[in-house]
Amino acid sequence: MTTTYIVTGVSGYVGNRVAEILAERVDPARLIVTSRDEETLVRWRERGADARYADYGDPDSLVRAFAGGDRLFMVSAMLVGPRRRAQHQNAIDAARAAGVQHVVYTSFLGARDPESRALVSEDHIFTENAIREAGLGWTFMRNSQYADAMAEQIGQIASSSGKNIHNSGDGLMAFVSRDDVAAAGAELLLGAGEPDTAYDVTGPELLTYGNVGELIAELAGADVESVSLSDDDFYAMWDAMGVPREASEDPDAAVPWCSDDMVSFGRDIRAGALAIRSTTVEDLTGRPAETLRTVMERYSPAWAPRP
Repeated sequence: MTTTYIVTGVSGYVGNRVAEILAERVDPARLIVTSRDEETLVRWRERGADARYADYGDPDSLVRAFAGGDRLFMVSAMLVGPRRRAQHQNAIDAARAAGVQHVVYTSFLGARDPESRALVSEDHIFTENAIREAGLGWTFMRNSQYADAMAEQIGQIASSSGKNIHNSGDGLMAFVSRDDVAAAGAELLLGAGEPDTAYDVTGPELLTYGNVGELIAELAGADVESVSLSDDDFYAMWDAMGVPREASEDPDAAVPWCSDDMVSFGRDIRAGALAIRSTTVEDLTGRPAETLRTVMERYSPAWAPRP
């Protein structure tokens, strides 16, 4: 039987890269890609894929988009808290209604601990349980924090301000590149690995946020001070910036993120809950995972110099 693959979120980096890899490996006619962006859909139709509109907030659009697909790459939504959980439930319900057989889901390392109180982990624990309860075959990619986020966002802020502010203490993480996540995800979608299995997807080295600051300073050629705040002081910093503490259920909220997410994430790092290093990327792709330095070197030329 010919397998049809669905990739969600192809207007985002990981979803698009997974679809790109699949288009090189299988006939694009066997590829369903989904997005809310019409220009993205047009581009994929021109490549021969079946490109369909889908919105995690619109259950009917998801059922239509997933119809006829066998294996689904489900990219997690950007929002946190109740809104993300509702969107993920919509996607899971649609997958079951459309007859999808297997879901590869981009989860998070923190989902390894069912008792985790980090908001991001709670969202992914909820979603993993919902996929199991739906009776779908599954593969969970429990990804570490993206190295690209550290390079693009933290690198930019720290190199220009001279401060790398966090609340993670000396906790460790093995930051993973988006390219490695996509490469591993494409292999899993194509059938690699074991069914009904969760894979930790990490970079090759465990680092502290202090180490991250040192690397930024080296590549930027500037002094960078790493400052680890208490949770209370970290909350106060976000409060001063007008960031709400709790995740909003309002889809039109002016600020789509919350400090509960950022503080609880750093707290888990500090506690050692995310100090996990795996060989999953190399095991699935046959090549070593990229280091944070390699990723930072790609982004550092775009960092703005300090005023």
